[in-house]
Amino acid sequence: MWQIQNPNTPTGQLILWMIVLGAFIMIMGLVPLLHALPPRGRRAIIVTITFFTGLFFATEFFLPVNKEQKNFLTDAIQPAQQAVQVITALALGLGTYGLVRLHLRNVVQRRTQWGYSLVLLISFVVMATFSIANTLSEQGLVEKTPLLEQGFKLLFDYTLVQLDAAMISLIAFYIFSAAYRAFRIRSVEAGILMFTAIVVMIGVVPLGATISPYLPGVANWILTSLNAPVQRAIEFGVGIGGLAMAIRLWLSLERGVT
Repeated sequence: MWQIQNPNTPTGQLILWMIVLGAFIMIMGLVPLLHALPPRGRRAIIVTITFFTGLFFATEFFLPVNKEQKNFLTDAIQPAQQAVQVITALALGLGTYGLVRLHLRNVVQRRTQWGYSLVLLISFVVMATFSIANTLSEQGLVEKTPLLEQGFKLLFDYTLVQLDAAMISLIAFYIFSAAYRAFRIRSVEAGILMFTAIVVMIGVVPLGATISPYLPGVANWILTSLNAPVQRAIEFGVGIGGLAMAIRLWLSLERGVT
């Protein structure tokens, strides 16, 4: 019902191209229409589409299923998810366009620190070129030359991965600074936190067993009997907050959405 029968046949290809062409024409027609509408009209369209899209996914999830674990909306989930992937790709392309446009303008107008924008643009183009070429070579569409292999390895394994590791290492110092400020003993609660943290940090390393054979067991008890329930409670609260936020987004109650 929701899929094209025999998409590899000439008839199936014709139907597929007609759907793509119709969707393109519809989108191109909606763009000037949305620009011509007043803000309230645009908001009404966005709210309506958001509500019915969320209602579709929620209805499919909560409706009872048959012996095949399906209901009348199950077959439409995969096309809907593919449409979401297309929208995500378009959003990614739009974000990339905005990023390139911003930094290109910085370079052309020689704004403050325009050199960083130039480095970003060059890095973006080079990395994208080698990444796309490497993906095409893995699919057998282009030949994988030594230049492509070594260039991709140099950019990804020896540059990007190392920069990520360096950034994570720098973040560790900020975490240490935040922990130092949090562990200042100014109250009874802060003293308990400090004592517990010292016991756990020493107990999970070999030094703890050297100091006392009971210290690793105490640290493990704190982690499993005290820390784990608290973590589950926090995750439960975060889940409830996420559900509330999802409902607000679905009903377009968040002011930043529209």
